[in-house]
Amino acid sequence: MSLDYIAQLTSKIEEIPKPGLAAQLKMAPPQRFGTKETLLKVPKNVKRAAVMMLLYPNREKKLCFCLIQRTTYNGKHSGQISFPGGKREEEDIDFWATALRESQEEVGVNPEKVQLITTLSSTYIPPSNFYVYPYLAYTNQCPDFVAEEGEVDHVIEVPLADLLKESAIQDGPITASYTSEVIVPMFVFGTYRVWGATAMILSEAREIIRLAK
Repeated sequence: MSLDYIAQLTSKIEEIPKPGLAAQLKMAPPQRFGTKETLLKVPKNVKRAAVMMLLYPNREKKLCFCLIQRTTYNGKHSGQISFPGGKREEEDIDFWATALRESQEEVGVNPEKVQLITTLSSTYIPPSNFYVYPYLAYTNQCPDFVAEEGEVDHVIEVPLADLLKESAIQDGPITASYTSEVIVPMFVFGTYRVWGATAMILSEAREIIRLAK
């Protein structure tokens, strides 16, 4: 897939029915999420954050998106794979501003070069008590990624075509700081396994992208 697809996607985005939480639930770990009601049951003391799925042409002009692998630390998301993003700060005028700021801080993306395609369904993450606002966006040039020291171990480049492959969706074992080994649905990109909230957001984006083809 090339950059030409972005024009096709943006021209159709208003016509495409949003798959919403139904698409996310396809990749929800049953032990943690299970039902739409669980996702919508948000505690009063929830923390709020935003993430960005950024589409861009890589050096070979293939359309890709980036993920990050977080550093290892004593916390619930240690070493996990996710989108660039983080907690909303007081200076952020809205959650889109949060997503732009965090993407710049974590992977060095210039916010002036980023265009919003659409918002995705916000979702609650019980283990960390975060309510996350995801955004699908693009840039016309390959970013010079710089991983934020202490927060991001490295940036992962994934061809968008790989997300659309049926073989990308598998069930497999995972372990985390808050659970023993369990079998969950996941996306597999080479040696990387993506599960949990990131996989749920990817599932919704995947359906939107397939509908625009």
